[in-house]
Amino acid sequence: MKRYNAEKLKQLIIDSFMAAGLDQEQAEITGQHLIFADQHGVDTHGILRLPIYIKRIQEGLINKTPNLEWSNETNSSAVLDADNGMGHYITHLAMQKAIEKAKQHTISFITVKNGNHFGALASYTKMAAKQKMIGFITTNTAPLMAPTGGAERVLGNNPLSFAVPRKNEPPVVLDMACSNVAGGKLVLASKKGESIPLGWALDREGRPTTDPFEGFENGGVLLPIGGHKGYGLSLIMDILTGVLSGSNYGKNVNRLYDTSKVTGIGYSMMVLNIESFLPMDIFEDRLEDLLHMVENSKKAMDVERIYLPGQMEEKIIRERLEQGVPLPDKLHAELLELSSELGLDKGQYGL
Repeated sequence: MKRYNAEKLKQLIIDSFMAAGLDQEQAEITGQHLIFADQHGVDTHGILRLPIYIKRIQEGLINKTPNLEWSNETNSSAVLDADNGMGHYITHLAMQKAIEKAKQHTISFITVKNGNHFGALASYTKMAAKQKMIGFITTNTAPLMAPTGGAERVLGNNPLSFAVPRKNEPPVVLDMACSNVAGGKLVLASKKGESIPLGWALDREGRPTTDPFEGFENGGVLLPIGGHKGYGLSLIMDILTGVLSGSNYGKNVNRLYDTSKVTGIGYSMMVLNIESFLPMDIFEDRLEDLLHMVENSKKAMDVERIYLPGQMEEKIIRERLEQGVPLPDKLHAELLELSSELGLDKGQYGL
């Protein structure tokens, strides 16, 4: 795969959204969070999704000018009706609100209803970590996963993320789906013409498959991480997002790639102000002591290093800053076609 400059790709994202009708603020915030995924190696949630986002805007399935309404607001909580607005922009605003409330009142919990797909969750929890607070976020998705023992899509892979600030180091970041892998990994494998490992998915008949198309786009079922444990996590995340927020849940959440309906996704996020519990320097020292124990614990055979959550992504950031973001040929062709349709000069983005 050829590599492309991340800043130029970010500008392509921003210009594409503005050409599709988003105002500059929405386009720039969305571009910031979308390119975050590509810079961190989360290729399933980055520019890969740009064509479908643009299509949904053009077909009126994402509201370009949402009427955002806050309700049920207290010192530490609130509900945001996103009015089907652009997911990345909505989530950014909601996390900003959560951070401000936690600064003043120790802890905050925000729910969002009537939202849209918003990419890599870590992009938002790291907003809290940059403010020396612990961030948490979760969302539901269209049904992709069967409950343990089932063979029907009932629950989303309903991802969750935590980010914990460190002293003079990038934060500890957990960003995971409740399925063995995100559905986007199967989409990407399909685009590349690659097979997938057994244990990732079942086909639509409930049989284990190595074909990413059969395991996802043709109606297959993703398998939960850790069997019944992943199923339980997914169910709880749907309760925290869809049920609690007043948004869609379970089978009622619609697919991003189904361009006949709005998605109706729900989110929940929480921010903890560390200094309400411990002075920051004491917390940082205790955290570093724990992380030192983990990193320097006895290693299994043939293992050179134990990584903390998020550290692998930090390596990818440095590599892609130097070498650029790799794009599969099929995605590159889609971006060329999209830029042409929107009247953009592909040359200025290095395509």
